[in-house]
Amino acid sequence: MRISAIGRHTRSAPGQLVLRILFAMFCLLYVLAVIGVAFDVKPPFPMDWAASFLLYLEGVLLLLATAFLYGRRRAIQAGLPVIILSYLAETLGVTTGFPFGRYVYTAVLLPALPGGVPLPVMFAWLLVIFGVYGWVRPLRPGFRLSLFDILAAGMAAVLLDGAIEPVAAHIVDYWRWAPVGSIYYGIPLVNFMSWFVLACLLVWLTDRQFAPVQVLRVGPPRLALRLPRLLFALSLLMFGLIDLTHGYYGGCVCALLSGLILLAYARRR
Repeated sequence: MRISAIGRHTRSAPGQLVLRILFAMFCLLYVLAVIGVAFDVKPPFPMDWAASFLLYLEGVLLLLATAFLYGRRRAIQAGLPVIILSYLAETLGVTTGFPFGRYVYTAVLLPALPGGVPLPVMFAWLLVIFGVYGWVRPLRPGFRLSLFDILAAGMAAVLLDGAIEPVAAHIVDYWRWAPVGSIYYGIPLVNFMSWFVLACLLVWLTDRQFAPVQVLRVGPPRLALRLPRLLFALSLLMFGLIDLTHGYYGGCVCALLSGLILLAYARRR
C-alpha cells in the first residue's frame, strides 16, 4: 500500500485561496444559471460566455480538489485519460454517429476543437467522473472499487446524463440530435448505453490512480474533501429543477434516481 505525502500541497495557503475564490465564482454563476434557465429570467447583461465558463470552473475546481486530496501528479495522471478519452469518443460520435448516435454541437459552447467538439465538454466529463468517484470511493487507503461500485458509479453518471439531455438538447441548445424514433425526448437509447460503458471505464481508470493513496482527513482543506460530491450533487439539482420547470419529467426522475444511488453510498461512508 502506498501512501501519498501530500502535506506540502494541502497546506499551501495560496492554493487554498485560489480554490475558495474559484468556488465563490462558481456559486455566483451557478445561482445565475439556475434562476436564468429554470425560470427564464434574463439578466440585463450578456451571458453568452457563462455556459462555457461554468463548465471550465467545475472541471478546474475538481482538478484542484483532487490535487489537494491525492497529489498533483496523480490528479494530472487521472485527469488526462478522462480528457483524452472523452474527446476521442465525442469526436468519433460527432463525425460518425458511433457510439452515441448522430448529433452535432452548436456554437453555444466555445471554443470548438478539431472534430467539432467544444473544449468545455471535456471539463464537463471531469465533473461527471471525478464527481461520481467522490461518492462511491471510501476514504480508506488501498481500497479499490469493486465491480459493483464501478457499475453503480456508471449508472449514477448515466442518470445524470438523462437529466442533462433534455436541457442541453431542447432548452439551452448545446447540441442537437438527428431525428430518431426515440421514446426519450428524441435522444437515442444507444447514447445512454454508450455513456454507461464510457463512464464505467473512466471511473475504473480513475480508481487505478487514486485507490492506493490515502486521503488525509486533516491535511486537505474541507472544501477539497467535499467538492467532488458537492459539485456532482449540485449538477443533479440544477438539471433536475430545470427539467421540472420545463415539463421534462423524465429528466426529473433520472436526477432523483441518481441521487438515491448517491445517498446509498453516503450511508455506507
